[in-house]
Amino acid sequence: MAAPLSDPRPVLGASPSVAPSLLLLLLLLPPAQAAAVAHRRPLSEARALNPHVACGHRYIQGKIVGGMDALEGKWPWQVSVHYRGFHICGGTIIDEYWILSAAHCFDRDKNIEAFDIYVGLVDLRFVGNHTQWFEVNKVILHPTYEVYHPVGGDIALVQLKSRIVFSDSVLPVCIAPPDVNLHNVTCWSTGWGLISPQGRVPEKLQEVRVPLISLPLCQLLYGHPSHVMSDMLCAGDIWNVRTVCEGDSGGPLVCDFNHTWLQVGVVSWGRGCTYPMYPAVYARVSYFSKWIQYYREHTPLPSQPLPALSLMVGATVSVPVTMLAVLSML
Repeated sequence: MAAPLSDPRPVLGASPSVAPSLLLLLLLLPPAQAAAVAHRRPLSEARALNPHVACGHRYIQGKIVGGMDALEGKWPWQVSVHYRGFHICGGTIIDEYWILSAAHCFDRDKNIEAFDIYVGLVDLRFVGNHTQWFEVNKVILHPTYEVYHPVGGDIALVQLKSRIVFSDSVLPVCIAPPDVNLHNVTCWSTGWGLISPQGRVPEKLQEVRVPLISLPLCQLLYGHPSHVMSDMLCAGDIWNVRTVCEGDSGGPLVCDFNHTWLQVGVVSWGRGCTYPMYPAVYARVSYFSKWIQYYREHTPLPSQPLPALSLMVGATVSVPVTMLAVLSML
């Protein structure tokens, strides 16, 4: 998580230590696999063929600081956002073209062409059976981002250049509606952020169960009501130091509502991830749900890429993650 120690300005959590070197394994890929293009099927058609393709459901029922390794497919909406070859943030799949993440992960000084989006990824070193790589078509930052608070409005919609292919391990999460009731729900946060005060970075996706913290209590803990605003949500186990950390930014806080998972938060900021009395602060998804719905429905679909630009590579060979981006350049 972008979690500064003394102020709420975001600091991106890049993880260069887990980025693989560009190896010559590319030459070992069978030509058919290197040029494979997944058949893109709209979600409405996929649902007609498979009624189980719906948001917020997963097939696997199942270390952020204090967390543990997540099983493949347990969090099928999890996204890894890479910039110039390195994981910097998390995100979530909300439909076949759209990713939800934090605005500060896509600051205006960044080159949109340098981003890579990975879905179906658990280990940052290698692609898995369901890993897919995508280029970014458009990034939409919320208009209140940094206007009323250093990290207020910290939410972004990312449109991909081509459709995500859904499978047991790649599925969308549901967006919390404006009237969501967060009383007595079980919530989890996931990501590849730091897992120790010494800065140790995980290779595998981490998961942690975190309790929600009321807005008044969170404001009290941070010392002033203006530090935590109504478009934010707080969560964390302040007694056992279980929370998100640098590198988790943009990732999800999801809650189980009778076996349907709703995303209620986007990892935004905090005052360090090893200070238990300062819970992590998330962008409150229900606050932005109408804005999310509007742009999903009114943004034109991207023009479709030529074959072999967006690839789905199987795991018959252990292929480094960074190689997926290189395949499109050949």
